[in-house]
Amino acid sequence: MSMVNIEIDIPEHIRGTERERKLLDRIQKHALEQAVLELYREQEISTGTGAEMLGLPLHDFILFLGRHDLSIFPSTEEEIAEEMKNVESARKLWDRDRKDE
Repeated sequence: MSMVNIEIDIPEHIRGTERERKLLDRIQKHALEQAVLELYREQEISTGTGAEMLGLPLHDFILFLGRHDLSIFPSTEEEIAEEMKNVESARKLWDRDRKDE
């Protein structure tokens, strides 16, 4: 992964203070979260990668996605149709394996 630097003007009266450090920490965290959300929304990263980037367990990342109105389930008709094909294929394999028992 690459590193991106963002320049932010901080008011003179908080430069070098604890308040500035806390503000910059929050900004950095928020920027990373927004980048991960956008990458996930554009299907550039998986749930596992998103969780890893944010340092979260997978379950917490899934909850994080939900808080931002993103689903781990397919959303377009084409994606749902593809998932249904996969489910049907898996069911047929399972049925076949059960007959062999």
